Amino acid sequence: MERDLLIAQTMAFVQAVTGKKPEADVQVEPPASLVSPVVFETLESPVEVADPPRRLPVARSPIREEIEGRVAAFRAHQQRFDRERDKHFNSVLTGIRAAITDPSRGPSP
Repeated sequence: MERDLLIAQTMAFVQAVTGKKPEADVQVEPPASLVSPVVFETLESPVEVADPPRRLPVARSPIREEIEGRVAAFRAHQQRFDRERDKHFNSVLTGIRAAITDPSRGPSP
């Protein structure tokens, strides 16, 4: 049944696109069960939502503290590299802009 409906829809699409009837002249009516409107049932009472389970506190262990310390040190190290990179970029860009606006000044070594 669904296959017949798909064939009918495809034939109609081909006819709409090309403006002519397809060679296979097949008339297929979709079954009444696929054409009838869908009826949704309504709920009588609202659905109750359960509270999410509480998280248990995580026990502080020396290994966890060491990992957190290493992560914090790595993050600080990366932020220092970011600041140094930005400082170098800005100094190079300032030199390039100065050389463009004043061609008599060469690039600084």
